[in-house]
Amino acid sequence: MDDLERQAKTTISTSKKRFRIGEHRIYALLFLLLIAPSGSRPRALLFLRYGDLELFLARDPEGGPHRPVIRFKLHFTKTFLGDKEVNTMTLPEIFFDSSLLLSPHCLLLGILFHHKAFQAPSLTSPEHLSKLDIHPQEDHLPLPLKQSMDDVFVFRDTVKTGLGGFVLSENKRITYSMIAGWTKDMGVLARFIFTVILYTLRYNAGNEFDSSPSISDGLRNLVLQHANSTPFRKHYLGRVVSVDTMAVVRHTKQQSALIQKACSIGYSASQRRPTELTAEQSAAIDDDPEIQQLLQRRRYLRERNSISPVTRKKLESITKSLQSLRVKLRRERKNEYRAGWSRKQAVVDIEKQLAGHAFDQAPTSSLDESDPFAQEQHPAQKRLVEALTAPVPDTLEGEYRRRDNAVLAVMAYCAVQEPPSLQARKASNIKIGAAFENAEETQASEDIGTAIASVFTKDREERSRRCFLCVGRATTFQPSDPAIERLIKQFYSPGDLSEHFKRHHLFNLGGQENLHCRLCNQILDHKMHLQNHAETVHGTVSRGG
Repeated sequence: MDDLERQAKTTISTSKKRFRIGEHRIYALLFLLLIAPSGSRPRALLFLRYGDLELFLARDPEGGPHRPVIRFKLHFTKTFLGDKEVNTMTLPEIFFDSSLLLSPHCLLLGILFHHKAFQAPSLTSPEHLSKLDIHPQEDHLPLPLKQSMDDVFVFRDTVKTGLGGFVLSENKRITYSMIAGWTKDMGVLARFIFTVILYTLRYNAGNEFDSSPSISDGLRNLVLQHANSTPFRKHYLGRVVSVDTMAVVRHTKQQSALIQKACSIGYSASQRRPTELTAEQSAAIDDDPEIQQLLQRRRYLRERNSISPVTRKKLESITKSLQSLRVKLRRERKNEYRAGWSRKQAVVDIEKQLAGHAFDQAPTSSLDESDPFAQEQHPAQKRLVEALTAPVPDTLEGEYRRRDNAVLAVMAYCAVQEPPSLQARKASNIKIGAAFENAEETQASEDIGTAIASVFTKDREERSRRCFLCVGRATTFQPSDPAIERLIKQFYSPGDLSEHFKRHHLFNLGGQENLHCRLCNQILDHKMHLQNHAETVHGTVSRGG
């Protein structure tokens, strides 16, 4: 669980990985916290609906305070073996838990309150839970959810809006590749040397069930949905023996804690392990012969006196090939770099210590200034991190406040629109001092001002080369955010801008979407109103879009 807590803290706190909306960041952790105790197949959890959830307050038989309990049903996914019985898992809340980062209750309650999912109309805040009591002649108080949400997936995908943002879809679930990619990326940012996969938690749960005296082989097979013990022995039982076998044969005290730690995924984790290529390594990608060949072909086509439509298509094709090849090579070289880092760094550390030198001092700031992807956290993200890492209080009232603050922080973060993912900055921009940072923010503000001025045309015939909707969205970001540069860029021609406007904005308009122009502070009634406003005020033509 220490490894899971490390991954959880990275998921909640990192600004190097971006999600479309804040709720997806919550999903990336909640998904793991539901697999860990249930041993669920990840694909089965993707189909979890609100109708599969049951929440209630349970009376503590030992006389403690009433505890919120989550009960959820897991539908079997390997149907080629025939229909299986549905497993139901029960998770009581842990009071005075050492870390709320491992509390699925805080995350799920935050999502439920955010979507106003409780049937009782007055149950709208986590602070109401501590005010509820259970009837003296009963042992639990149900907290029913709205029946209208029974068929709605808990883990939902987003849809793009016409104004360039994202909103949660009505009932399109996230895909396996999405949640698997999030988990893998967070494992890299947590500095694990091994690739973190979703099935790691299922394998871990199976081995924990197997070693627990409270769980029989039959119950273990039922939870894992195995017909017998053969699949567990062949595919789940860990091949890394996590028992002090020397102590067993010598009849001495086992060093269980050390062995367990040494056999865990997180034992080789290092905060110093790189998560990306250096600027020089990234730049060296273009030295690859295949990349050089594509660059030469593109340069040759660009040097022609006139660019025909056929040539333009060829240029687009070459550019796409360059992008995909660069991504592939960068991924391969990053994996090689990270895999070989431990051995090389160990030699450096050994030689340095034998020469009488100490380790380099670790950075005191949580924001790595040398990392091209590091950014300041969103204020709502800071609140979320502080709430989920709050210290354990001394009183029950203090524990209620800690839980409520965490749920409220999750509620607030669900609605956050995170900025787009960042591209690596140039080497000259990687190490910057405070004075240069201020100058860069001033320059960014000037660039936005120039961009705003350029999207207002003098008459109906004048054409712009910047997207007024993207420029408007850029005004909502902090001046230092590198995403601004992409949003305020000029297109090659007004025609290219028109294609962008139709493809990225008009085609993504939802029927119930509220349209407005941020730059003009004007509400737009419908799609045609938006098109007319774009042409007459901002010089963006989209006829036929």
